[in-house]
Amino acid sequence: MDANEYWIKYKKENNLSDSLKYNGELQFGYDADSTNQLNALVLCGVKKATCSLFESYELDMMSVPKINDYYVITDFKDQAVCIIKDVNVSTMAFKQMYWELAQKEGEDSSMEEWRENHREYFEDEAIDLGIEFNDNTLIVFEEFEVVYKG
Repeated sequence: MDANEYWIKYKKENNLSDSLKYNGELQFGYDADSTNQLNALVLCGVKKATCSLFESYELDMMSVPKINDYYVITDFKDQAVCIIKDVNVSTMAFKQMYWELAQKEGEDSSMEEWRENHREYFEDEAIDLGIEFNDNTLIVFEEFEVVYKG
């Protein structure tokens, strides 16, 4: 089921207003395997957060996420997996990330591993965006809860 159909199903099953909108689709991972692994972490409650480059929102002319934003999580074939709702959103320099927050992503076993993995990911993304990544680059950290697994 695609994201829009899934969203309509969620609203109908929960008697939510037709005017309630979701903010878009999110796909975790960079290939089918990583997407499946990360979606499994979301569905079992281990992955409760994600982060992105602040500047990517500005360059894509999208608004920065905020509390109570909804997203439909999709698999690598753009099929809906679940719906999440942001419960906290923080903006900080990459170097300001700390372990108590980073571990909410559920992917890394230490702060050093988180920094290494995210530095590599953000450096690649920054190249694609035509920007420079460094320790002072702003990131957006979204904490979320799964609200629907229909």
